Amino acid sequence: MAPTASRGAPLRVPRFRALWAAGFLSWYGDFLSLPALLIIAYQLGGEFGVGMLFVFQTVPLLGLLPIGGQMGDQGDRRRRLVALDVVRASLAALMIISAQGHLLLVLVLAVAASRSASALYDPGRRRLVPVLLPPELVGAGGSLLSVVGESSILVAPALGAVLLLVVSPSVLIFVDGCTFLVSAFLLSRLGAQPSVWTGHVATAKQGWRQLRRGFDLLLLDRTISLFAIQAGMGAVVAGVVTVYFVPIAHHSIHLPTDQVGLMYVIVGGASVGGSLLALRQPQVGRRGLVVIGYIHLLVAILVGSLLGPVVVVGALIVFAGTGALQEVWGFNRLQTTTPRDGIGQAFGAALWFQFLGRAVGAGLGAWGASHLAQVDFFYILVVVAVAFCLLATLSRSVFLYRSTSNWPPGNPPLPLEP
Repeated sequence: MAPTASRGAPLRVPRFRALWAAGFLSWYGDFLSLPALLIIAYQLGGEFGVGMLFVFQTVPLLGLLPIGGQMGDQGDRRRRLVALDVVRASLAALMIISAQGHLLLVLVLAVAASRSASALYDPGRRRLVPVLLPPELVGAGGSLLSVVGESSILVAPALGAVLLLVVSPSVLIFVDGCTFLVSAFLLSRLGAQPSVWTGHVATAKQGWRQLRRGFDLLLLDRTISLFAIQAGMGAVVAGVVTVYFVPIAHHSIHLPTDQVGLMYVIVGGASVGGSLLALRQPQVGRRGLVVIGYIHLLVAILVGSLLGPVVVVGALIVFAGTGALQEVWGFNRLQTTTPRDGIGQAFGAALWFQFLGRAVGAGLGAWGASHLAQVDFFYILVVVAVAFCLLATLSRSVFLYRSTSNWPPGNPPLPLEP
């Protein structure tokens, strides 16, 4: 089969086509309503409400991502996925009720429950690819799902922002809920997909053990350790920037509340541009990776400044673009320097660390909004983040840095790539 034909060949398999379409709706539904939730949270609780929204959206992922892969492979996968879609549709209805009833606590709890369902959803869906496709199409099928998943993170919020120009936030959340119901219908046509049950306690222990192993792998290479620290600090700053989206849009860019979602269009476009630039030069040295991390942090001062729309929008574009550059280059280096049998665990640990940073940043943003002026808070935040990274950069050995000769503790060292 020709290479160009093989890319779309999995979609000619009816059951995989149903899985892919359901994944498209489910993934885009996850992020479509993000601008609407941002606006509703700000209307109900100001910056504190937005901060709590993103804290409750992220914290469930920290607990469930390490065990989601194992739990997603237990029981009837199809029935589990359908149930999770129905649950998320019901939670979308609860979000609408909380918005109409001005119930911020109910809103953030519904968001937390929805993100928990999402963390358990994706692993089970990916496990179905080798079940529904012949071996020669599994790689292409996984790529098709990955394209949808990765694009939804940037495209869906921007699409939601554009839709908010013509519909209300509650209507957008209703559309979000409908995507989950259609996804559930498509998945119900896959037929039973049973798998072997194992003990949940053993599953949880295995997931956290793999997460710790991933962190150890991040510490095998000095540059990767610095990348992880800088990316974590960048995630903290990004969490704060998200909390301040509405004030930045109001006071610096002069957008009305119903157009605040357009900030996602700016960020999404800059992130796509940064990723494309990184793909043109996939290999970068240690110095380049470290420098781009510092630019990413320092430009956040201008994002939080009140220097006018041109400066703030330009800084926001540079912030999002350098973040994408840093992530692509950092993960490329991670893939080439990590022992082959631990790449997936190292990736998982790095992503978990970034989620933690975003949760911490959202919490700090919620606190800072009520205690400090916006400009002062951004200056303090960036100075502390840069100082922490400088300490790691200038030290002879990064915090907890480990040599490959004595990892893992008490066991033979992993084989390294030649």
